[in-house]
Amino acid sequence: MIIPAVFASSAALAHAYHALLDGPWFRLQEVHISGLKTVDRKEVLNALGIPLNASLLTVKISERAEALSAIPWFHASLVKVDLPDRIVVEVAEREPVAVVFADEFFVMDGEGRLFARTVADAHPTLPLVTGFAGSGLKPGDRLPSEALDALRRLMTALAGSQGWFPLSQISECRWHNEEGFILYTTVKAIPIEFGWDDYERKLGHLQKVLGHLSHRQLLDSVTRIDLDYPNRAFVTGSFPVPKGI
Repeated sequence: MIIPAVFASSAALAHAYHALLDGPWFRLQEVHISGLKTVDRKEVLNALGIPLNASLLTVKISERAEALSAIPWFHASLVKVDLPDRIVVEVAEREPVAVVFADEFFVMDGEGRLFARTVADAHPTLPLVTGFAGSGLKPGDRLPSEALDALRRLMTALAGSQGWFPLSQISECRWHNEEGFILYTTVKAIPIEFGWDDYERKLGHLQKVLGHLSHRQLLDSVTRIDLDYPNRAFVTGSFPVPKGI
């Protein structure tokens, strides 16, 4: 009598389980997503691939979370079922700090990772970093450590000079393995050689140089500024008469 009772109980449970799957209960009605800044909500929904009214009892959360991790802008993501009818998605997006050109354009995060392809004008407020053509960098790679360390120091120094030398005045930060960074101005693409380090002091020199040039009305004549010296700066230009600074 015990064995038939067990079979009967199992059959009843199986019938109840299938009734839940086929019934109107625990059907997806809402997907709540938090943390989005750049990624479009539709991209997240497409990656999840769970249609409305799908049974939440059959959703494989680990697979859905893995699908979200493939979105390059996401640094971390969490997917969970909130019964009776909701899925909750929490994401943390990567913080872009620069656009890097290395045969194609990439967005770079604070760790130096080139996490997503982009186009030239998609992020106008981010500095453009060049000098890596032919380096073989691809999505997911990190910027070479030597260049990344120098870039971090340069960005820190520039952050303290936004009052008089904003990033909007810089069209390009070009890296040279032997010379360090050369910045090009937005107007006239004037190269300003900054070298490898000591960027705060060099920016101080640049402020004085630009002040002198502006006072003498010579800014339009400048073609190059070299700040990669301890206590001086060299200015090249088509000046009407030789003038020292």
